[in-house]
Amino acid sequence: MTSSSVQHRAPLFLYPALPKWEMRLYWVVLITVLSYAYFCVYDASNHFQWGYGFSFKVHDLPFFGTRIKDTTNWEWGRWVPFALQYIPALLGHIVVFNVGEKFLPKTAWEVLTLAYSIAACSYLFTPWLVTLSIIQATFVFGMRVLTGKTMGVWIGVLPILWYTLHRTSAIHDDPFVVLLFMSYTLLSYISYNLDYLRGKHRPEENTHLKSFFRMMYYAFYLPYLVSLIVLYSDFERQLQERPKKERNWKDIIKFAARITFWWLFIEFMLHFMYFEAIFKDVRFAYKLTEDRFVSLGMAVGAFFHMKYVVIFGLPAMFARIDNMQPQEGPMCLIRVALYSKIWRNFDRGLYAFFKQYIFVPICQPTFSLPRKLFGVIISYMFVLLWHGFHHNNVVWIVLNVLELFIEIGAKSVYAIPAVKNTRERYISDRAFRRILAWLQIVPFVFGLYSNFYFLCGSKIGYAFVDRIFWGETVTLQWPFFMLITTGYFYCHVAMEVERLKQIKQEKQKET
Repeated sequence: MTSSSVQHRAPLFLYPALPKWEMRLYWVVLITVLSYAYFCVYDASNHFQWGYGFSFKVHDLPFFGTRIKDTTNWEWGRWVPFALQYIPALLGHIVVFNVGEKFLPKTAWEVLTLAYSIAACSYLFTPWLVTLSIIQATFVFGMRVLTGKTMGVWIGVLPILWYTLHRTSAIHDDPFVVLLFMSYTLLSYISYNLDYLRGKHRPEENTHLKSFFRMMYYAFYLPYLVSLIVLYSDFERQLQERPKKERNWKDIIKFAARITFWWLFIEFMLHFMYFEAIFKDVRFAYKLTEDRFVSLGMAVGAFFHMKYVVIFGLPAMFARIDNMQPQEGPMCLIRVALYSKIWRNFDRGLYAFFKQYIFVPICQPTFSLPRKLFGVIISYMFVLLWHGFHHNNVVWIVLNVLELFIEIGAKSVYAIPAVKNTRERYISDRAFRRILAWLQIVPFVFGLYSNFYFLCGSKIGYAFVDRIFWGETVTLQWPFFMLITTGYFYCHVAMEVERLKQIKQEKQKET
């Protein structure tokens, strides 16, 4: 089963439509709150004092004069110059992959495509890292051949994955290229060999040489080389479906324009909003008023989403030009209340990876609640391995596990026929939706605090707990009641977005 063919269960409860006046009230309040929040971010940024040790640049902008640009975010600061080198390599790939296909025999075309990709990677990531990656590929391939077992592959690869992700300086003096290149190709090697053991490989891969070549061809497919995780079975499916469908150039151009817009918008925004730098100065963050402090937390989450719209979107754009089918971009964090949806719909490739190779095998064959809970824990341990065993990441994972257990527990209780039937008999769908809006605040809060730790680090994460939870929630101060009321409105808007999305999907099925 590929990640694209997973069957989704029908929801236990379909959100009903609320009166128009009620939904309009929720929308107006939420838009007003968000507008005020961004004003708070801008105001706090204007009062921030840049000093020694902060990362920034000074630019002269047309119409705006001299502005300081916040360059604190390490990932974005490293990705932009890499992307400017990556784009020419992808343009060359388009020519080799699409033009070469028309003039060369299939085998020669595939060899040329792989050779070009290896040469491009040697330019982008150095020949040393490409050599190390090929050695990794040989080792993982050998573990599969020698053991013939899924567990054999995992036992062999996990130490390598840990070393690659946590000892980057021992591999190369630039940790960014190690994390970007070697970690993603290693996941591709894992995916290929696990799918091979499941019988999800082509019949023509009947020798070790042909099989190894196919693994390399898949792992070094340039648009899926970094950032986007695509399972091997999905990769083969997309290749098979390419000749059967026409490119939609209109959609490709619109998608490219969207990615370009958000890229430029981020670069522009960082000249006016300094949320990343402010959260590096814990003392200054503590001096901020609650409205500015909370607004900065929101801005960090929004920036994280915008950043990955571009980081995932750039290679996805070139995959679309190849007539492949990359997964959709990350779900907007501002329109979701239940964080289980974020796990499924933000980094969709990583979710598909640990679901297909970790969670589902653990849950099979019974998919009982204990197996599911154990599968969740092991899956999150893999995510922790992927992101690093740091304090803020551990807190992030623990809070996410608790949030998910709350969701699973609540759904399991409601799935009991007696509970569901009693609710339907005594509580209307609209009233139940309003009750759910209050109840969903509980897991939503777990998700919020977890994200503060994940995105802002342990010190700022604890600052949110200290100021908002201990200082206002436990003591029942008036900001707490304002926040949960806003959260109630927010949950309704998230439900409405989900309801409208379901209606759109149903209409698409009918057509």
